[in-house]
Amino acid sequence: MKLAFHGASRAAILFCLAGVALPAWGQEANPPGAAPKGQASEAVSQVQEVVVTGSLIRGTPVDAALPVEVFSRQQLEERGSPTALEFAKSLTISGPTTGESYYFGGPALTGSVNYNLRGLGSDKTLILLNGRRMDPNTSNIPSIALARTEILKDGAAVTYGADATGGVVNFITRDHFVGLEMQAQYKYVDGSDGDYSAGVLGGVGDGPVNFMWSAEYEHRSRLHALDRDFTHNSLDPTKPGYNPAPWSTFTNLAGWAPRGALPAVPSATANGEFGAPLGLVSDFTPASCAAVGGRYDNAYTCAYNYIPYYNLVENTDTYRAYAQLNAKITDDMEFHGEVAYGQVTVPQVFGSPSQPMIRGPALAPGATFQLYVPITNPYAAAFAAANGVVGASGFTPVTYRLLAHGGNSALGGGDGFGVPDRIDNKVWRVSGGLKGQFGDWAGLAKGIGYDFAVTYNESVSYNTHPDTIGYRVQEALNGFGGPNCHAADLDPTRFGTQNPAAAGQNGCMWWNPFSSSFAGQPVRNLSNPNYVAGSENSAELTRWMFDPRATETTNRSLTTDLVFDGRAGIHLPGGDVGWALGGQLRYFKTSESIPDPLYNGTVECAWPHGTTSANGVGSSNLDANPAATTDPNFRGCTPDAPGPFVLFAPNPPDSAHRNQYSVFGELEIPVFDDLNFQLAARHEEFSGGLGATVYKIAGKWHVWGPLSLRGSYGTNYQTPPISVIPGAVTIAARNYTVAGGNWLAAQFITDSNLKPETAKSWNIGAIWRSRGFSPDHDFRLIIDYFDIRTQDQIGQIADPNQIADLVFNGAGGVTTTCDPAVQPLLNRVTFNTPCVVGMSAVGAFSSISTRYGNGPGQTTNGFDIQADYDMPLAAGDLSLNVTATRITELRTGATELDGVVISTGDDRLGTLNFATFAQAAPKWRANFSANYRLDRHNFRLGVNYVSAVKDERPGVQYGENGREWITVDFTYRLAFSDDLAFTATVENLFDRDPPPAQEEFGYDPWTANPLGRTIQVGVKKSF
Repeated sequence: MKLAFHGASRAAILFCLAGVALPAWGQEANPPGAAPKGQASEAVSQVQEVVVTGSLIRGTPVDAALPVEVFSRQQLEERGSPTALEFAKSLTISGPTTGESYYFGGPALTGSVNYNLRGLGSDKTLILLNGRRMDPNTSNIPSIALARTEILKDGAAVTYGADATGGVVNFITRDHFVGLEMQAQYKYVDGSDGDYSAGVLGGVGDGPVNFMWSAEYEHRSRLHALDRDFTHNSLDPTKPGYNPAPWSTFTNLAGWAPRGALPAVPSATANGEFGAPLGLVSDFTPASCAAVGGRYDNAYTCAYNYIPYYNLVENTDTYRAYAQLNAKITDDMEFHGEVAYGQVTVPQVFGSPSQPMIRGPALAPGATFQLYVPITNPYAAAFAAANGVVGASGFTPVTYRLLAHGGNSALGGGDGFGVPDRIDNKVWRVSGGLKGQFGDWAGLAKGIGYDFAVTYNESVSYNTHPDTIGYRVQEALNGFGGPNCHAADLDPTRFGTQNPAAAGQNGCMWWNPFSSSFAGQPVRNLSNPNYVAGSENSAELTRWMFDPRATETTNRSLTTDLVFDGRAGIHLPGGDVGWALGGQLRYFKTSESIPDPLYNGTVECAWPHGTTSANGVGSSNLDANPAATTDPNFRGCTPDAPGPFVLFAPNPPDSAHRNQYSVFGELEIPVFDDLNFQLAARHEEFSGGLGATVYKIAGKWHVWGPLSLRGSYGTNYQTPPISVIPGAVTIAARNYTVAGGNWLAAQFITDSNLKPETAKSWNIGAIWRSRGFSPDHDFRLIIDYFDIRTQDQIGQIADPNQIADLVFNGAGGVTTTCDPAVQPLLNRVTFNTPCVVGMSAVGAFSSISTRYGNGPGQTTNGFDIQADYDMPLAAGDLSLNVTATRITELRTGATELDGVVISTGDDRLGTLNFATFAQAAPKWRANFSANYRLDRHNFRLGVNYVSAVKDERPGVQYGENGREWITVDFTYRLAFSDDLAFTATVENLFDRDPPPAQEEFGYDPWTANPLGRTIQVGVKKSF
């Protein structure tokens, strides 16, 4: 199969380069791109061969039963040519959208726009380019080459297969473009160097053969978090109503327990490994904590605010290239071939100076007392002397983070004081096919249309996500840190290098974990009163403490489509019955490349294999291997093989493949001139025994004069993602509200019996078209009601936050029981110390596990409203448009885990939905525009509205009731001539801040944006 796949891939590439074609989708030659007045939401061309998104029958009426919204090239130019991210976030039918530099929502998604129709998740929105499947990452969509974008606001699994529950976005390129077109834009953003882009489009051949190509470049410039006033609402913890979200109690200003003599034989408890505690000494005072911007919580916690180390926008470079070849071979045959390439590079996505230590190299599991600083460490000796500690053999911190207050200047290359991720995503696509109809030679098959295509998609995603290597921290605390340290270990009865005479010598370095090591908070320019000059840790040693945790994931798919269509020979009063029949073959493969042995699972435990410790007098030394904590050979390595990192787990590289085939059919039944129906069915089978049969019926009735009704009902399905491996364990970080907002670990364990997710959806709508208040006015109103109900939804069964809230359910977030028979969810919590009734969630646990499988599903319904009014005004033309979506219900089903009712069903509508990772669900989204065309001048005023969402978390939160998000944009476009145009846009004219929310940046980055008022200018020149 592997050889067949690669052979087929090469065949697809050669097929396309040879000029074999995909359907041209019936566009006009060199189309103007402008929708006729009053038709902004339906197909823009009346050419007979137009195939509307959602149908496979050529000649399907452009105003058919399906709710298709169309955005022409001219319409987007009148808006100032928004970027892909701006366009996706502006859609009223869209939910939270990725693409911003939102570290907490997944840094690898920076710059990669995924569409999320109906808010069901981007995996339930199918993306097409010229009617063919493509990667969900739309970074290779050639925006300069597009003629229009069609959005089907209805499920479409019957037509296109799995993944179309929420709808379809179909990008359609220009057809038979001839000439040269260049455009450039610059956007002024206060506090940054601005965003800019440039593109060129070329085309030759105004006869039967046409070749078009394009190249584009976009750049976004860094915008620091503190360059926006609303982020400052988290900086002062003494201010009433401050935002506590970006605060962590895991810091490098810690409480330290002096320890007595080391036990002769170490055991798997803090006292058994490090000796009896001799009290507690703070590395800070309330005053010194506040001096560096900290929050004094108790004698062992000087919490720190990590948001100064982050950026709202990161430097991002996007490159695109596209080429297509159209040709008419004969009167009955056309071909189309295309190649699309996109690359998104983000050199640095800054995060905290280091990750919190929720596990470490100590024998005892958990987040507390994981490190030991021997008194032979010169900084420990100085700390003991400064605090009057006598007789201690060393110190252990209660909780710890390698770097926090003071930042991290070693990894950012001078561009920041946090730890940067690197993102480099490449997406490319090759497609080619034949389209036409059988001629006289085919006999009875004469006139039957055919559409054959082969499409290859590939995405290569490279990202780093550094974490601290716990055992290296311990080695450096012992004086054996750094890449050039090769001291011999003289005591095999303990973990780590034991050689006092060699510590700090011959390339071996000491790590200073105390507050004397940093001069101050570098971003806010705050001085540290405890700093001792010369006590700094070196950049070389700091870099040695981190591993980049680099992952390269490659996804490949090969799709072969064959569709026949024609007329059935059955004539009805409304015309001939149309039909389409076809099949599809798809092959998917995903693979990860992780050569690093620290990250790929080769090193299973906190200490590498070969490091030994004693198991009592007379026993042999043992390696650290995964074992139960009750096993006498337990050496701090739990059965889940947690690896050497202090927060994240190893990622053994996965590889999986899947085959798919489907057959489908469609009928168009024109019962009368004013009544027609579409019927469709599809059966799809996947390797692994997965499969589904889906169907759909749609109809439209022209009732009378200006009024038409339309409706549809259908079923859809979603297969488990190919990257989901049954039994796999994925480790991520989560912000736990009940634990003081700390970011701790979350384990997601994939069920072995995953099955397809299914959905039922229906839509009913009314269309009114008439003259307005005057005979030369045009008015159109469309109201659609939609209802989507999913079952067996694939995802996390219960959010880790929900589990934490149920375990720590007492007043103030404390445990009320430690009996798993009473509360089975206790077994999903990794406690730092044994559970006791009344213990606070803050500092009590390091990780929570949950299941990834088939959940309860959800229901969403509401109304889409579109209204257009066009009229002449003075010497020009005025167009008014309103597009709105009103969600009336968004509810998830009851959830149960381990016999515990997690939820009886959540009403998510109008809430921030933090438990679903900040998937905000506003009731209303609406856009209004007034566009005035006067000769070569065009003026457009746009108003964008998103209703407020309430924070559903217990207690009173920052931004508890949210705020409506209303922005006003103005665009002026001047066409100096037919081949030269200038555009100026002011976005967010009144400089509105995004609505407040208790999230790290103080707002929801997937819904709003932090830029404030921006000014953009653009120029377009044709030759």
